[in-house]
Amino acid sequence: MIGFALAVLMGAGLAALLAGIRPQWSARKRGLIAASVLPVITMLATMLALLFILAGNYDATGQMRDLATAALLTLGGGFTLLAFFGSLIGALLAGRRHG
Repeated sequence: MIGFALAVLMGAGLAALLAGIRPQWSARKRGLIAASVLPVITMLATMLALLFILAGNYDATGQMRDLATAALLTLGGGFTLLAFFGSLIGALLAGRRHG
């Protein structure tokens, strides 16, 4: 719940910032760009953590590495979707306010 609320606030803030910086862009373009920033950051963090897990030589069987990889991809993908939809809602709300 807190992560979703923060994503909504970040999406709204970025949309308002883009409205001031790039007023020539359409509201749809500003909203989509504002909604895509946080998911890209989340996806990059997931990829870096995945590289960290795969680069390490922690155990010989690889079973725990497979479990950690699957868990990381599931959680990272879920948080990326949560960030996208939260940011999109925030950007849409900010776009309606700024016209």
